Amino acid sequence: MDQPARFVISCNRAPQQVRQLRRISADHLRLWGVGSCVDTAKLLISELVTNAVRYGETEDVTFSVSYWRGEVRIEVADGTPGRPQVKRPTTDEESGRGMLIVEALAENWGTSKDGTTTWCTIAVPEPLVPKSGFWCEWRTENGKQLALAAMPTPDRAIRWARIQMRVIASAINAPLASDLWDWLSDGWREPAEALKNGEEFTFPLSADPYKFIWHARPVLFVPVIGGSPLPHLSEKEREWD
Repeated sequence: MDQPARFVISCNRAPQQVRQLRRISADHLRLWGVGSCVDTAKLLISELVTNAVRYGETEDVTFSVSYWRGEVRIEVADGTPGRPQVKRPTTDEESGRGMLIVEALAENWGTSKDGTTTWCTIAVPEPLVPKSGFWCEWRTENGKQLALAAMPTPDRAIRWARIQMRVIASAINAPLASDLWDWLSDGWREPAEALKNGEEFTFPLSADPYKFIWHARPVLFVPVIGGSPLPHLSEKEREWD
């Protein structure tokens, strides 16, 4: 989501508005892709709007819910100055727990400078958006993996393959034939075109008595933190030749 999502409603202070605002808010949160926080949001809305209905000093209540960069914000303006008090009623008291619930469930809460608007926030994870890329492997003829990596573009996949070919040649102490070195420079057009067309590509390499296979295929990566190899690489990654 590239910009904040927000809706605002002005309604009278009738008690039935609490249920209606809960329902409308839940629909919007699901539409924005953050349905995981609906239950918490409905509880917070119930407490804040109920306070506004009971103690507001204006005929109408202004209510809004917004979502931006992992945070849902709920605001209720009722024209009443001052900060609501968090009470801790005894077990035999039947009311007075509204702001205690808000304090417990919300990531943060507060009031506007004039005290007429009470707000709270809920921290929610950003929706996971799969990213396209390419899974690349060098392996032996019998399938043993020698090197693997996740690359974001065909050019990066080819660059990585060239680097690993040199590493493999160095590791087995087998200088590559001159025609193969020429292939390193000019022979990557076919795999590059295949990857750009969304096709996988397999290239066998022989360096007697060894045989290796390079394989790359287009995939979708789910962004995560950490891992080995990394699930996707930054476009600002250092350029390799």
